[in-house]
Amino acid sequence: MRNLLKSDLTRIFRDKLLLVTCIIGAAFALASPLLYTALTAALDMEAELGMIVDAKTLFLSAFLPGDNFGLVLTIFITIILCKDFSYGTIRNKIVCGKSRRDIFLSLFLSCAIVLCTIIVAHALLTLLLSICFFPYQEGGFTGKDFLYLVESIALEILVYLFLAALITFLCVSMKNTGLTIVCVIAVSFLCSLVGGIAQIALQFTPTTSGAMSKVLEFLTKSNLFIGSIIGQGTSYTFKDLLYVLIPAIAGCAALVGFGIYIFKKKDVK
Repeated sequence: MRNLLKSDLTRIFRDKLLLVTCIIGAAFALASPLLYTALTAALDMEAELGMIVDAKTLFLSAFLPGDNFGLVLTIFITIILCKDFSYGTIRNKIVCGKSRRDIFLSLFLSCAIVLCTIIVAHALLTLLLSICFFPYQEGGFTGKDFLYLVESIALEILVYLFLAALITFLCVSMKNTGLTIVCVIAVSFLCSLVGGIAQIALQFTPTTSGAMSKVLEFLTKSNLFIGSIIGQGTSYTFKDLLYVLIPAIAGCAALVGFGIYIFKKKDVK
């Protein structure tokens, strides 16, 4: 298992597409604060933007898996991971006596490591550049804010572990790279769309409406693709944590378990 993981990580980090991904990530990190700074200067919207744009907001929005660099990263990592299947590397691993369970777990772990490393680096670079143009948040930065920041990063990493499980599951389930990419984009778009609609509908639904309000709240807060919980306050309640932990952990476990089952039954040519 250790040799498999080392081999997979080496292949991914040596892939030229990963370098392109990192360059795009750096460009996105620079583009976001520059764009808002340009809007502030050109449209004289400092008062309006100052209320909603700060380094904290830009930092946490950099993690969103369904928008901007998050989607680009997901697509590129999917392409890199699928090369194991399109180039016949998976079959060679099986011929060498590696178990399909270990092969799947190695793919999942390597995907998770690369995804989390790049997205955290991208978000931190976004934060560093954003602080040059905007304050961290209204009221400054305190020790409590640092703890909240660390907690937010930990929750975002958990979201990307789920995303890595989803990518690995789709890679072993689909027959080709193109179909896998389409499925990844479709899942991301559908989840973001449902979450966005539920979020808007919740604003116009009275809290006294009972079941409907609770359903919309669940669809909004448990949706890992729109980030309606992470980074939206100054602290996390136990209920907030459950909205992130349960779907992320349960979804990751289900995708890994079902993915191993499918991979064991799959005819690899």
